[in-house]
Amino acid sequence: MRYTVVLQPEETGYSVTCPAVSGAVSQGETLDEALLGIVEAVEGLLESLLEDGETPPAETLAMIAEEITIVLAERAEDGLPLTIETKEIEVRLPAPV
Repeated sequence: MRYTVVLQPEETGYSVTCPAVSGAVSQGETLDEALLGIVEAVEGLLESLLEDGETPPAETLAMIAEEITIVLAERAEDGLPLTIETKEIEVRLPAPV
C-alpha cells in the first residue's frame, strides 16, 4: 500500500505525519530516519487494525489537504517557515495467518 506523508523541517531534523493513518507520527534527525520511522509506525498501526478485523484506511486528497492546512497554520502561529514537503511511502501489510 502507498500513503502520503507530510514532512516538517524542525530545528534538529524532521517530524512527519501520515494523514490517512490516525496516530502515525515520527521524528528523525535526518529525512531518511524520519521516513523509516513513519513507515514503521504506519505498518504497526495497520497491523493492529487488521488484527482487530478492520480494513486499512483509504487515503483521500481531502485528508492530505486538511493535514497540510493544519500543519501550515501551526507553523505560522509558531513563527516557523511555511516550508513543508509531502512524499509517498510504501508500506507492507502483514501476511494473513
